[in-house]
Amino acid sequence: MTQEKINEQAGNQSRAQSSAQSSTELEALVAGTPENTATDHTSEVAIAETSHEVTVHEITYQDVQTKMALRHPRAQIDALLQQAIAQEQANYDAVHAQWLVEVAQTQALIDTAVAHNATNPDEPLVVPELPNEPVIDLALRRACYKSEHVAVDLALATEAEPAKVVFDDDALITYHHPATEAHSAEHIEQVKRERFKAQRAIDVAAITVEVEGLVFDGDETAQTRMARAAVVMDDTESVSWVLADNSQTSVNKAQLVAACKAAGLEQTRFWMNDL
Repeated sequence: MTQEKINEQAGNQSRAQSSAQSSTELEALVAGTPENTATDHTSEVAIAETSHEVTVHEITYQDVQTKMALRHPRAQIDALLQQAIAQEQANYDAVHAQWLVEVAQTQALIDTAVAHNATNPDEPLVVPELPNEPVIDLALRRACYKSEHVAVDLALATEAEPAKVVFDDDALITYHHPATEAHSAEHIEQVKRERFKAQRAIDVAAITVEVEGLVFDGDETAQTRMARAAVVMDDTESVSWVLADNSQTSVNKAQLVAACKAAGLEQTRFWMNDL
């Protein structure tokens, strides 16, 4: 080997050593600890393996949004959403594991810097800050939840509440609550009364009664017609009548009187069933 080659190799070795020594004094103090080296290597291998697993068949929330836009069945959307959430959690676990390693490394640097600064006030080292813990941004997954509007009887509300959205992260549902007003007891009582009267009118209009196998309409108009017909009929006379099912038959005075009486009793029951 020529002297020139020997000098070149010696120069390369010198430069390599200088490069290794150019690391900061603080990192050299920590990196030289065998326990830290072994721990970091094991953690890095575990993180690498985990990261490799979660990159397989990656599903994004955009895929879920596409299914929603195409109006796929909700069951299919929820199934894909569950997969996306599971993969996001796996990715987060890998990042969180890396964060734990970085925290341990940074804490060692902090301890070393603090100890150094305590004994070398004239040559202080910069004390690093711990890295921020990673978090999952739930906004993306929540945008894929099933939406449900909460039914609230606004006319009977007793408290004023602004409209709000509540996320059920277990059921994967977004609940939309409407804004409400605070109503007085008098207002609520009046609303209930008006509703009762409206329902009563519906019930009376739907009255039917059965006499001798014949089903008659029993609303107020039908009662008036039956009473008017019965008044002018003889006891043995019959008249054509349209029943509740719109079929036409012949009825006598006794049947009309019985039907009118039964309908009147049913209407009285509705009217007496007050608040």
